[in-house]
This record gives sequence, C-alpha cells and structure tokens, in this order.
Amino acid sequence: MGLDYNEVFKFMKEFGIDILNQYGELIIDERTNTYVGIENCKDIEEVKLYVVYSLCRPIGKGLETRDANRLLKKFNKYFNVELTREDMRLMYGELCYMSKLEKFKEFIKKGFPVEELRLMSKEI
Repeated sequence: MGLDYNEVFKFMKEFGIDILNQYGELIIDERTNTYVGIENCKDIEEVKLYVVYSLCRPIGKGLETRDANRLLKKFNKYFNVELTREDMRLMYGELCYMSKLEKFKEFIKKGFPVEELRLMSKEI
C-alpha cells in the first residue's frame, strides 16, 4: 500500500512541522535545520518514529536552550506528554540506534515510559 501522504500532511499540521521537501525530507524545524528523511517509511507510525528519533539529540543536547525548549513544547503537546530535555537525552542514549528501532517504536506506543527506561539504564 505504501505511505499515505494525506496522513503525513495531517501529522505535519498537528505537530507543527514546517516543510516536506522534494527529497522526501520533513523539515521539522526550518530555523534550526532539524529534519528527517521519510522516503522509506511504510506508514505514519514509522514517520512518527523517525521524527521522534531525529528530535532526541537536538532537544536533549544539540540545540541552544531556547530552540530546544520550543521544539520540546511542540513535541510534548503533540504526544500529550511532559518530557524534559533530560528525558530526551536519555532516550537518545538508550534508544536512538538503528538496531533498537522496534524497541523504540514500542516505547512510543506505550506513551514514553521514561521511568522504565531510567530503571533499565541503571541495570546495565
């Protein structure tokens, strides 16, 4: 079936994503050049996974505080959560690996149980 771009545009509007360019990249935030490629995504859940994946590092540790907090506010509003920059940094350190994509997808579906992730990271 493939990716339904009507769902992508709806997600972009709800999340506040700036642009979908001709290269299959969502420009999540033009001001900070934060983007992610979605050309290989099979469905909207994969698009959301890659958006979250691509936001963890910049929000957690890559961007200036003002820009990071602005993006975090969008993120929290869309996903109806109250994550912090530290939470995003933890997600980046524990889940942002291609080998852990399925685990990350489940983490998102469960509503971002950061406390579970914190406990798991201490066990290692």
